[in-house]
Amino acid sequence: MAEPAMRAAPRIGVDNAARAEKLARKKRLALLALLLACACFIGLTIYDPSHQIPWVALLVAMSEAAMVGGLADWFAIVALFRRPLGLKIPHTAIIPRSKDKIARNLADFICDHFLGKDHVLEKIREFDPADRLAKHCASPETSAKIADLVVKFAPRLMYLLDSAELQEFVRATTREKLRDMDVGRLSARFLTILTQDGRHHEMVDSLLNDIADFTDSDETRNMLADKIAGELWSVLRWVNLDKAVADNITEKVAVGLRELIQDLAENKDHELRQRFESKIPAFIDRLNTDPALRIRLDQFRDRMLENQELSEYIAHIWRKALVWIKQDFANPQSEIRRAITGASRNIGHKLDADADMKNWLNRWIMETIDPYIDEYREKIRDFIMQRVKAWSADELTAQLELAMGSDLQSIRLNGTLVGALIGGVLFGVMQLIGWAVGQM
Repeated sequence: MAEPAMRAAPRIGVDNAARAEKLARKKRLALLALLLACACFIGLTIYDPSHQIPWVALLVAMSEAAMVGGLADWFAIVALFRRPLGLKIPHTAIIPRSKDKIARNLADFICDHFLGKDHVLEKIREFDPADRLAKHCASPETSAKIADLVVKFAPRLMYLLDSAELQEFVRATTREKLRDMDVGRLSARFLTILTQDGRHHEMVDSLLNDIADFTDSDETRNMLADKIAGELWSVLRWVNLDKAVADNITEKVAVGLRELIQDLAENKDHELRQRFESKIPAFIDRLNTDPALRIRLDQFRDRMLENQELSEYIAHIWRKALVWIKQDFANPQSEIRRAITGASRNIGHKLDADADMKNWLNRWIMETIDPYIDEYREKIRDFIMQRVKAWSADELTAQLELAMGSDLQSIRLNGTLVGALIGGVLFGVMQLIGWAVGQM
């Protein structure tokens, strides 16, 4: 298969019409000054061929020096960009011939003087990113902009999340990954981590307290009483106990159940709790080693994945969440916008008040960036060199002439004018020397 043709290097810069016009104007002005010097020299020489008239001699000397200065500067400037008059004079057309050298020197200059590790780290240190981040986040204007930015891009994100294609892709990918998951080993690992150093006690306490609170509500107590009473009455009526007695027993059973749960939550050394916790290591071992248990867990996993009602329920919850988010974003009093604004300001204020945290964050940024400075500096160096080398010599020359040519043409003009002044000074010095010699 043939290799695709290499694309031509993109043109440098933008519309250069204004710079080209300025360069042309400066060239005309410099050329006019040089032609004026030539005209003075020729006209005065015709007027006084021997240059005997003092003022003529002075102006001729000045015009001669102006022509020399103007021509010399013209040659030097033209030699930078091309060969003067097309002649192959040594050390001319310097920029076109030195394009690769210019690329290397430009890359070295930028990378060594602007992207050195010490320079970059010092600039980051002066920038103090943690302090700037804190003040920006705490600012009402910035926090509002962050919220506005989220709200601005939210519709596109909502469209993406609501698309059937994305949902099907996520569903298929998730199902595939979950089907490969070893539920037994994962559960064993989770329980191992959970029970290390007694971490599970806090969770068990919280769970039991929640159950105790749940059973303590009137609604739950009545529900338990009705359930227990129904079962007890079906037995106790055979011994001729009154239903009120059965209801009283029911209440005591419900109260006893609540007290038992609360006791389990408050007493880590309770016998039932100890017996339960003593079974955990054996259960973890079974999760790792019992093939029958692992097969049952995998079958349960597969049933959950294939359960259409569960899948539809999750999709229903997802759609309801997206609808709520869309409605909230459309509301001028958006709760999400308010939450983002408040979170930004809260984080900013807390960070701004915590000097240790800001120092840590700055140190982390410095330590994170440090290893990448040398690596990316060399990549930037190579990028600059490759980009400059990709430009044609003619294009590089034209663009550099547009960039610097206006100032260089000013040097031509100055060379002509300064040459004229120097010529006049030298003429005066020569006349002074001649007068001094004549006096001796």
